[in-house]
Amino acid sequence: MPVFAVNYVYGPDTDARMESRPAHRAWQADLYEAGTVLASGPLDDEPVPGGLLLLQAADRKEIDALLANDPYASIGVIDETIVREWTPVFGPFSQD
Repeated sequence: MPVFAVNYVYGPDTDARMESRPAHRAWQADLYEAGTVLASGPLDDEPVPGGLLLLQAADRKEIDALLANDPYASIGVIDETIVREWTPVFGPFSQD
C-alpha cells in the first residue's frame, strides 16, 4: 500500500491550535490503531511550526478524505498541506 508524507504548515493562531490539540491527537490515535498512521509528530523548527504525518492509504483520494476529517482542518489552523507519495527504501516502513 502506498505511503504518503503529509507536511502541515500551521497558521498564526496558536491558541486555537492548542485548544484543539487533544481532538487532533485522538483523531491520529484512531488512525494509528487502524494502521493508517505510521508515524506523526510536530515540526518544531522556526520560524514556521508544522507537523509531519506518514500515512498509508490506497491512493491520494483516500488521503485527502482522511485529512479533511482532521479537527485542525475544521478550525482552519493549517495554512498549507503538502502531500507527497513516498517510497521508503530502508527502514521500518520499507515495502520490500
